[in-house]
Amino acid sequence: MGVFEPLYIFFLLILLGLIYILVTIYTICKFKFNMIGLLLIILSISSYLLIGKYLVDAGNYADEHSSLFGLSFLELTLLSYPYIFLGLLVVLGKKGERS
Repeated sequence: MGVFEPLYIFFLLILLGLIYILVTIYTICKFKFNMIGLLLIILSISSYLLIGKYLVDAGNYADEHSSLFGLSFLELTLLSYPYIFLGLLVVLGKKGERS
């Protein structure tokens, strides 16, 4: 029995992954951070890289047939975690704006 996973999920996942890079660069350039902020930025970037590694390796170890290039709703859900850490970074770890 297959699971319905529309094609637009694949494109949304790729778009969110690329936008994350731009948002992270903007956040680092715009704000100053305290120690909690630095910890959260490291956590955000490392979770993004680990999810990226998982996405690349998922196709190699999949024992079931999945959607286009092995990307589905699970990966889309996993990609929300770096964004959550990035939001916490700005809320909890911001000292001020750069001039």
